Amino acid sequence: MSMPATSTKTTKLATSLIDEYALLGWRAMLTEVNLSPKPGLVDRINCGAHKDMALEDFHRSALAIQGWLPRFIEFGACSAEMAPEAVLNGLRPIGMACEGDMFRATAGVNTHKGSIFSLGLLCAAGKLAVCFSSTSR
Repeated sequence: MSMPATSTKTTKLATSLIDEYALLGWRAMLTEVNLSPKPGLVDRINCGAHKDMALEDFHRSALAIQGWLPRFIEFGACSAEMAPEAVLNGLRPIGMACEGDMFRATAGVNTHKGSIFSLGLLCAAGKLAVCFSSTSR
């Protein structure tokens, strides 16, 4: 499914908020993996039970995902009038492409698949803040 037509509500303010929210999502991924200690999980101290992962994999993965977060937000901001099923169908290809970049960045290791799903939905739901902020000024 293609991106909905750009709303007239898209302004420089909205773009600034999109970038800000995307940055927060990226920082959340880095904060989580850098938090130590996390027994059994990858952190700054060790790889826990995940012998196929290292802290650097998570950093590369977060960087690969970072560029996709604004796309989730932009799609959400343009989908306010869409049925929930249509929104999910529109988000799916964005999420799959993001996941592909994550796997390429980590040589096939699943570091952030759950984050892509949850942050993708959260970023798309952020459409309300983007739309309201751009109409209130």
